[in-house]
Formats: sequence, C-alpha cells, structure tokens
Amino acid sequence: MDVLSPLRTRLRLTFAGQVEGVPAWEDALENGDDAGYFAPDSPVWTIHGGMTPIAAGIRALLVQALHPGALAGVMEHSNYREDPLGRLAGTIRWIFTVTYGDTAAARAACDYVRHLHVPVTGSYVDGGGEQRRYSANDPGLAAWVHLAFTDAFLRSFEALNGFLPARLGGADAYVGQWARAGELMGVPHPPRTEAELRAQLQEYDDAGQLAGGPRVAEVVSFLKEPPLDPLLLPGYRLVFASVVDSLPVRYRELLGLAKPGIGLPGGRRLPIPARAGARATLAVVGKTLGKHEPSEMAALRRLARIGQPADLTYAEHGLTKIGHAPAGYRTVRRRVRVGSGEDAFRRVADGILDWDLHRGAGLTVPEDTPRAAPGVRVVSGMGIGPVRIPAPCRVLWSVEPEGEGPRRSGFGYGTLQGHPVKGEESFTAVLEADGSVWFEVFAYSRPANLLLRAASPVTERTQEHVTRGYLRTAARLASGGRG
Repeated sequence: MDVLSPLRTRLRLTFAGQVEGVPAWEDALENGDDAGYFAPDSPVWTIHGGMTPIAAGIRALLVQALHPGALAGVMEHSNYREDPLGRLAGTIRWIFTVTYGDTAAARAACDYVRHLHVPVTGSYVDGGGEQRRYSANDPGLAAWVHLAFTDAFLRSFEALNGFLPARLGGADAYVGQWARAGELMGVPHPPRTEAELRAQLQEYDDAGQLAGGPRVAEVVSFLKEPPLDPLLLPGYRLVFASVVDSLPVRYRELLGLAKPGIGLPGGRRLPIPARAGARATLAVVGKTLGKHEPSEMAALRRLARIGQPADLTYAEHGLTKIGHAPAGYRTVRRRVRVGSGEDAFRRVADGILDWDLHRGAGLTVPEDTPRAAPGVRVVSGMGIGPVRIPAPCRVLWSVEPEGEGPRRSGFGYGTLQGHPVKGEESFTAVLEADGSVWFEVFAYSRPANLLLRAASPVTERTQEHVTRGYLRTAARLASGGRG
C-alpha cells in the first residue's frame, strides 16, 4: 500500500489543479526549437527547482502586498479568496514557463500575463495618504512585483538550502539572469546584482511607497490560514513560519507579523526552529511528488531532441543512437542472442527501460528513478562490493517496445559532472525478422580527468565486469527471470 497516496492526491490538486497526470502546459514545454533563456546548470534552474519555490511563493505574496497599488490590483481585480488555487496555478505556470520553456514560450507567457493586466486599473491611497491611480502594467508596479519575486526566490533558497554555490556565480548570477524575466514583463531597469536588488527594494520604502493597514492585515490573515485541505495545513503552517522568520524586521512590522516563537512573561518570545520544520515539510513534499518536476523533465526532453543537453561533460553526444563512436574514445560494443519471440523481446526491453538490467548487473539505481526517457537523470552506483562510485547520467534518447514485427527498444545516456568517465552508453533489445531476440550494449568513454586517467586500467576492468553483468542479466530477463 502506498501510504503517501492521499497526500500525493491533495498536493497534485493544490499545485497542478488536477489529481492525475501532468497539466498540458507542462507537457508543452517539450515543444520548441531552442534552449530557452536559462540552461539546466544555471542559477535560475537551481533556485527554481526543488521545493523551496513553495516558500518563495508565500514570501512573494506577502512582500507584494506591502505596495498599496499592487495590493489594490489583487483585491479589486482577482478572485483570490474564491479560487486561491487557481491563482496559484496561474503563477506557477508563468514562472515555470519562463524558466523551462523555449524563448517563444517564455515570451508568449509574459505577453499573456501583460494582456490580462490591461483592464487592471483603479486608484489607491499611498503610504503618505495621497490618492493615486494605478495600472498593473505600470513600470513602477511591474518593477515592484519583479523585485518581490526575485527577492523571494533568492532568500527562500538561501534560508532553506544555503547560499548559491560560487561555481554558479552566487546571488549576483541569479539576480542578473532573472532580470530577463523582468524585461519580458516590461520592467525598464531590473536589478543585475544582489546589491542592486537590495537598493531598489529599499528605494520603495524610502520613498514612502510601502504601507501596512487593514487591507494588508486581510491578506496576511488569508495567507496564515488559507483554505487548504486539512491534511496539508500543518505542514503549510511550518513553511509559513519559516517565511516569516526570514523576513526583514521592517517588513514584519508592516505586515503585523511577529518573529515565530512562543510568548513568555514580560513580552519575551522563545524562538522555535521554524526553518528546520519547513525543511522537513518540504522534504516530505518532495518525496511524495517525486524529485523530478514535470516541467523540468519536459524541458530536458526538448534539449535532448534539439541536441543541446547543456549539462553533459562531453561534446560528442547522441551518437549511440546511430552506433557511431567519435575519435579519441575507448569503445565497448557487444551483441548477444538472448532468446526468441515477442514476449522475450518485451521482457528485455522493459527490463532495460525500467533499470532492472542495471540492478541485475550489480549497479545500484534508486527505486524512485523514472522509466528511461529523454531528460531523466539517474545516479547509479558502480563498483564492486561496498565500494561504490556515483555515476550520474542523463538519458538522451529512448525507444519504447511498441508496434509489431522486427524492431528495437532501449535508450542511451550521457555522463554528467561527478561521473568517473566522460562519454555515452546505450542498451538495446532487438527483435529480428526471424523472431530471434538480441541484446546490444555500446559505449564510448574516456577518463574524466588526469587522476582518473592514471587509474584507467581499474576503470576499464570495472567497465568490463559490469558489461558482462549486463549480458547475463539480459539473458535472464529474456527467459522470464528477474533482472
């Protein structure tokens, strides 16, 4: 029995608006003819991936509400009270389309949102008590929303995961990259560095454009206790508390929020480990939904299709599909007959695609690894006995065992950072016209660095050992045995 099934159902309904399957717009991110504005190893993919965007969404809504003009637009022109999940789904769709889509999809998503904003106009009272007109597409309001989003995603990631690694350029790189989203939304001068982000946020407060008040209190009350499924509320409250804990003192004051803690005599407060609780909650959410986001996976399939898998550690990618090995690589090529008939072919094909071939050959593959398909990332453990070396790879192409008559099924994957070699390997089940079933393994590789080059005899022996394991396992699969 899957004990996480009830939670999974509620989470999918909350974030995707449907219980089963993947929303059509996420699948559509596989379409397109370019790599989009951001690469898989970019700061934007790093910060927008995982579960911290849940906390970021809460923080962004709280901070945006501090601008009376932005708040008036939400309260007077949206149905967030009646359909909060619909509004959440719309925001998720925009963020992930800009992050993972090709450039045409990203521009179209921003144009669509700007079109929706055209009728969002009215008036509000600013922080100084003056009556002002507003338009959602006004550059000043668009800039505030962009600043709130950028700040929320960056600070939520830092609070729950730590600082963005220096190898990715740190906070400056994220702010600079996400400026592209601001430009697409009509922001004239989005910040390019963390210092500029801080300065531009402060300018709004210094100019008296931020305020609290009854309307802000109404939004805060709603966000404290949103109409979520009761199963989700305890975890949500922990995440909300961590967001409040991460806010600057000035913002907490305007929002009327105290730092999370337990009240003590004399007005003192006993701090609570809000961030630890949020990390635990988001870990459960990630475990329940799976570590591979559908939008990210769709983008990776697009990159594989157009020949731009940006995170591979070698340039000559995709050649296993045509059985070609580039110059300068060590090549392994084996083809053995393992059985006969349609059933044997499908057993071997499914065993390959479901990673049973790898497990049967002595590699460790996490149970939650999806069936092999373009974009899937897998980290197998290769080695002998307890000595295991992680070998991360990305699936570049796959063929399912569909149809009738002679055909091929399998996949090829390429190496990622951390793999001891650079190169590519494919595993294929073949059903010939005479009904015979064959298994083919083909690889080209070379050591990942100078140190590993010195150890290449050991690496080559390990590769040969694993290859023999593949051949034995394929034969067992064909005969109906377990991998």
